[in-house]
Amino acid sequence: MAHLGDVSCHRCGLWSNGSVPVIINSSMRCLRVRAHAVYLDYPARTEEKNGGNLVVMRPDRRRPKENFFREKNENSIVVVQPDRRLRDDFGREAADFEKDVSLSCAKPGKRVEKNLDGVDAIYSSKHRGKCYGDNLRRYCNSGKLIQACCVIDEMVLHGEIPDPKCCIRIIRGLVKTGKANKARHVLEVMVLSGGVPDTISCNMLIAQLCRGGQLSSAMQVLEDMRFSGCSPSGITFNTLIRCMFNQRMYGRAISFWKEQLRLGWPPYVMTSTLLVDLVCKKCGPQKAMEVLDELSFEGCQPDVVTYNALISASCKAGRLNDAKVILTRLTAEGLEPNGTTYCILLHALCNKRKWDEVCDLLEDMNQANCDPDVTTYNIFINYFCKYGHLDQAIDVLEKMVTNNCSPDIVTCNTLLNAISKKGMVEEALGIAHYIRENGYKLVLITYNTLIDALAKKAEIKKAMVLFDEMVSDGISPDDITYGSLVMGFCKKNMADEALDLLNQMLTLGFQVKTTTFVMVIQALCRDGKVEAAAEIIKVMLSKNSIPGSSLCSSIVTKVAKSGWTKEAQMLHQKLLECKIIKEDTQIILSS
Repeated sequence: MAHLGDVSCHRCGLWSNGSVPVIINSSMRCLRVRAHAVYLDYPARTEEKNGGNLVVMRPDRRRPKENFFREKNENSIVVVQPDRRLRDDFGREAADFEKDVSLSCAKPGKRVEKNLDGVDAIYSSKHRGKCYGDNLRRYCNSGKLIQACCVIDEMVLHGEIPDPKCCIRIIRGLVKTGKANKARHVLEVMVLSGGVPDTISCNMLIAQLCRGGQLSSAMQVLEDMRFSGCSPSGITFNTLIRCMFNQRMYGRAISFWKEQLRLGWPPYVMTSTLLVDLVCKKCGPQKAMEVLDELSFEGCQPDVVTYNALISASCKAGRLNDAKVILTRLTAEGLEPNGTTYCILLHALCNKRKWDEVCDLLEDMNQANCDPDVTTYNIFINYFCKYGHLDQAIDVLEKMVTNNCSPDIVTCNTLLNAISKKGMVEEALGIAHYIRENGYKLVLITYNTLIDALAKKAEIKKAMVLFDEMVSDGISPDDITYGSLVMGFCKKNMADEALDLLNQMLTLGFQVKTTTFVMVIQALCRDGKVEAAAEIIKVMLSKNSIPGSSLCSSIVTKVAKSGWTKEAQMLHQKLLECKIIKEDTQIILSS
């Protein structure tokens, strides 16, 4: 009969490193080891006959599970040490964990009781559970997810329950590192052990599985949540419905949500809105209205947001008539359209240039006591500017200020950009001053638009006034501001000022465009300052990734074509002396 010391080499269920098999004689007829129901990475054990003995090995997982020991009236049972390389799925990590457990459990616990079959327990289950728990927490704290999974596998193998908090941390870590399948296994162990996961971790796992196209696995996670008592949220259902639509399972998505409603889950409005919106986009407004009626029958009543989603999807598809029908349905249900409803319809009507219908819609807004807000005014200003009706756009701005509706940055930039492109710089400045005098601050984009328009017309003094005004308002200029001013100085034949401003840009670390360098070089050549132009070319080549010879050749050619042939020749000679271009480089030095 084998000594108890021989059996202790299993060390809390881990195989020992010794090569001597453990012999258990047939006199121990009542010995049984109960196998547990849940396995993650460890296959079942099988038994093979070897002469007169019974060999217990860890087999191929494709074979059926059998008992760890089997009673034999004759001969002996031999438990053979298996090859670790064939047994461990985690390789080195499993070996390290086994070593840790062996160290922490090296001292045998006190015999506490006998099991049902009469065999003394060697280690206290409490002490063994503490060893596993300590190792699990240690691996969680150090971020060793694979080793932590190995600990959970061993705990399940020996009937120990892993800490739910550690399981949640492991699940989140595995999801973040892209190991969704392992996270799903840990969740399954946690649920079957009686743990209750949190909704956020389950949502993270479902989202990761859906991104990988594993809809069936994601649905299984939902079942695990329901089994454990963890309530799914609207985000849970939204993620699954989106995944079904991505896989073109439109009918399944509709039936899935109706089934959830029948099971008693809350009728989340955002989920119903998402479902109706996706059905409208993929299957058309008519099918969406049918789904809306079905959801109403299931107790999920639509609200204004749901109808707005339908109207928006119809307008984006160019189905204005369907959008009007949905609007009629909305009012028939006793709901009132809000500002978002009217803005969606105004966008669609203005885009189709149906101005008469726009006026009718405005009348409906007045009758419904829905005053236009800044978004509504911006729609009109945007479309008036888009189609060149600047007078009407300015009228809308004046009406907006009269009705105590504050224009925002979208209002200013849309209007000023359209006016500046038409060359109406003075009108743009007047509007900017009008806005500023009414207590509204201009922003960087607005100033850049005006300064650029003035610089293009070489009105550099007015541009500098705006620049100083911008700085006094506490707005820091950027590379676009400086680039526009450099262009204005060059157009005004003020090469020295342009060069100073360019040096400021370089000092401040701003990105300088190649066109800005070229403008300064041409301005310096016009003033006969060829050496300074050559130095700027050196700086430009150090900042630019464009090949030096081709870029310099084009610059010299541009100077010559501008009528400054002599300056172009001098610049060419200077570049040759500085070895920036080669002797055989072909350059046109005539206008």
